[in-house]
Amino acid sequence: MSTSLTTLEKALLPKIECWLAAHRESMIDELAKWVEVPSVSRPDLAQPGAPFGPDCAKMLQVALSLAEQSGFRTEQHEGYAGSVIYGNHCEDIGLINHLDVVPAGENWSYPPFTLTRQDDFLIGRGVFDNKGSAIMNLYLLKLFRDLAIPLQHNLRLVYGMAEETDMADLIWFAKNGPVPRLSLVTDGSFPVNYAQKGQIAFRMNVADAGKLSAFSAGNAGNTIPATAQITLTGVEGDLNGDTLSGLGAGRVTFTRDERGLTLQAQGIAGHAAFPEGTLSAAVVLLDALLELNLLPEPERTLAKNLQQLFASPYGEGAGIGLEDVPSGKLTLNAGIWQSDTSGTLTITGDIRYPVTLNGQTIMTTLGDHLAQLAAGIELLPNWRDIPPFYLPEDDKARQVLQQAWHDVTGRSDPAYSMGGVTHSKVLPRAITFGPIFPPSETKIPDSPPAGNSLPHVANEMVHLPTLLAGMPIYVIALIRLDAELSAQQNG
Repeated sequence: MSTSLTTLEKALLPKIECWLAAHRESMIDELAKWVEVPSVSRPDLAQPGAPFGPDCAKMLQVALSLAEQSGFRTEQHEGYAGSVIYGNHCEDIGLINHLDVVPAGENWSYPPFTLTRQDDFLIGRGVFDNKGSAIMNLYLLKLFRDLAIPLQHNLRLVYGMAEETDMADLIWFAKNGPVPRLSLVTDGSFPVNYAQKGQIAFRMNVADAGKLSAFSAGNAGNTIPATAQITLTGVEGDLNGDTLSGLGAGRVTFTRDERGLTLQAQGIAGHAAFPEGTLSAAVVLLDALLELNLLPEPERTLAKNLQQLFASPYGEGAGIGLEDVPSGKLTLNAGIWQSDTSGTLTITGDIRYPVTLNGQTIMTTLGDHLAQLAAGIELLPNWRDIPPFYLPEDDKARQVLQQAWHDVTGRSDPAYSMGGVTHSKVLPRAITFGPIFPPSETKIPDSPPAGNSLPHVANEMVHLPTLLAGMPIYVIALIRLDAELSAQQNG
């Protein structure tokens, strides 16, 4: 693969750099307004024109109002999504983002819904996933307009509002349109994402959980729980974390009050699709309860079975430890533990399964494994499966994007697969491409503030220079995609 920017492309790069320098501060100011809106998708709070609740409706209006003030045409898609359009052509190239976020959760060192700026780092819920990229794409449209870069397709920026839940936003948009001819989903890493695992959202129920009905953890099925707690009655004696030698060592605190003895466990949160380096607080708490022998039967056996099911984030304990060559290992997460009715325990979970496998087969295997345990853990029938996404190597758009990445950066990183799920799954001809740089890229300083360049965790942060480094890649990629699509149409 040779580096081959054209003369015109080379001439554009310094102009892009100057333009970004002039607009950087206004971009930060606008992002701050977006972070202020706690746009967690809440279909249970749906209203006419606001299918994902009032906060998501407000967020969409804030974004579209900014686009209109900037001189762009906008479209409201019945509250499911919104579009910002640049150009007056017959067909669109899409830029896809989502403006919904996961709940703030716990353990923040900064206010989650206030943008905190420390040097080149921006901290707040959504700055990394996906509002930072969403504001960048609006400015990308401005850049094309201000630099008068000619295109033969419109650029249609589509903002979804339910990516973090069930993707009902762009499922609706895919059915009702207008669907772009081809889209870039800017909600992943560079270069091209060619495969995404299937995703299953499921619930388990224990009808007779006894003392474990007081067990609670997590706030989203696709987030590894940061904390877990349980209050027990009838426990005598002095207990403290110093007596623990297992997973609970240094991670469990004990408090007594009129309700009884409360144990709280601390885990290492993260996105369910990327469990490396994480630790479920629910698994930590189960381990501590067993080590300290705090549960009578049959709750003790139930705790052992639950720990066995979820101790590994790769599904071995649940009988679904599967993997393939294109996309790697299956992942399994129990994200929410709560009691919906007295005496019960309900677990909301997430499975990301390899692209060559079948969701129904996996759930049948999981159900059979639970039946063999005979522990009263029931897999509820209303689970949801989003099948895998796969883009073959000979796909022309994939080749154009890979070449653009290489030509602008000089790097030869291969296309990649991931467990994360983006709107590529539900929107036709939508390819995830950036804006995160691969791990080998050393753009981020060695000593960032107390934040996390990861989605779904406390102190979520983004390194602004690294985010903006994607802009010239997108410009060159869009110019080339525009030309390729036009050539296909004319050929």
